[in-house]
Amino acid sequence: MTADLKRTRFPRLSRRDFFRVGGVTVGGYVLLPMLKPLNVEAAGSRRAAPRGSAEHVIFLFLEGGPSQLDTFDFKEGEWTPPDFDARTVGPGLKMPYGLLPNLAGMTDKYAIVRGNEAWESAHARGQYYIQVGHVFSPARLKEMPSVGSIVASEFESRRRDSDFLPPFVAMNYGNGNAGLIGSGMLPATHAPMALYTKGDLPFVLPEENRNRFNHRKEFLERLNAVVASGEASRGRMMVDYRDFYQASYSILDAPQAASIFKVGEQDHERYGGSQTGDACVIARNLIAADAGTRFVAISHNGWDLHGKAYDKTAKTNQYTLCWDLDAALPNLITDLESHKDENGRSLLDKTLIVAMGEFGRTPGGLTINKGRDHHRYAAVSLFAGAGVGGGQILGATDEIGGKVTRYDWRRKRSIYPEDVICTIYSALGIDSAKKVTETPSGRPFYYIEDLSPLGPMRFDEVSELFV
Repeated sequence: MTADLKRTRFPRLSRRDFFRVGGVTVGGYVLLPMLKPLNVEAAGSRRAAPRGSAEHVIFLFLEGGPSQLDTFDFKEGEWTPPDFDARTVGPGLKMPYGLLPNLAGMTDKYAIVRGNEAWESAHARGQYYIQVGHVFSPARLKEMPSVGSIVASEFESRRRDSDFLPPFVAMNYGNGNAGLIGSGMLPATHAPMALYTKGDLPFVLPEENRNRFNHRKEFLERLNAVVASGEASRGRMMVDYRDFYQASYSILDAPQAASIFKVGEQDHERYGGSQTGDACVIARNLIAADAGTRFVAISHNGWDLHGKAYDKTAKTNQYTLCWDLDAALPNLITDLESHKDENGRSLLDKTLIVAMGEFGRTPGGLTINKGRDHHRYAAVSLFAGAGVGGGQILGATDEIGGKVTRYDWRRKRSIYPEDVICTIYSALGIDSAKKVTETPSGRPFYYIEDLSPLGPMRFDEVSELFV
């Protein structure tokens, strides 16, 4: 299974590499030419009508699986270090103030779900699941698109001539485990632009190189004419390459692109001085530009703390991870809230933010290695923006954070990855019951299928999050 997933990983581009390559992402080249799906249709009225409160989504993926009982489902016990500084910051809400002081001070801006469960307890499968919303299937691996690619497809008809940014941007997804899942059977124009926020990328073409660039561009366009005339034997793949180049031309030709992808020193420090902070700055800029980007995925790596979780001498530990998150996420929320459009609506009102990992961690005390192992039976997620009611807590777990004991939503069960994805689709005005009827395998692809690893199960938007 892991080998199959590895074969679909996206090459990791630094921002400098991206400038050199000049494409929306080169990830699409790993896909063989495939049948373009011809029919996307609604699959009936299985779910409520989408709410359509958001125009953008920022998905902050806490890769590795954060410890629920050391973050947003805080459980204090003999294992808790004194400098976690446990404080009650709201009704029924205790948080480790020493780890998350900024987030603890703005609980009215976001909602916490403590009733999450995952289907998978292995990283590769869990990360695949959270990106695709389906059980991993080797037979359909190359055909399954990610949620971001579905969003890009759904918003394609709304792209304006002035839009120069790709609809789906992903940052800091490494080559480990599942990696970054792309457009599958959908056109390569719906694949993610993959960036790695380390170093700097001047998204501007130096004038001294422009003539040479234009000559090469003209030559490439002459080659593309062969594809357009139908004389190339592998036309689909070449068309994908052509689309990548065209998208990169749009970015290079846009004067404002340089500022969108630039992280100034002040923002770098304010957002925590980390790669995750820089990615959140760029996410903010992408949304503020209103130039075509609809889905931004950011991977915050390192949460797989099997050992030395509380050891401050370790390069990555519970403290460093929480402090990075606590600098980046609150500033992202604050900046989006303070930025208004021409109608006086804040960018936060138009943007759904979701933060979660692929599963939770083992409850109670630490393991013999002074860490926590994988645990799929209890996890946390955070939602903000797009009409989400701040200050809410949905669900509860037992005294050691190991099992969901209360659900607080109408399905009266734990909230699974499919429910989170249904919520994302609904906020964007997308019918999660849609299906693609013509696929390479011949099997319909449902955006979200009412079939779980345990059998039939109806998935739905968590409407209780919204006010």
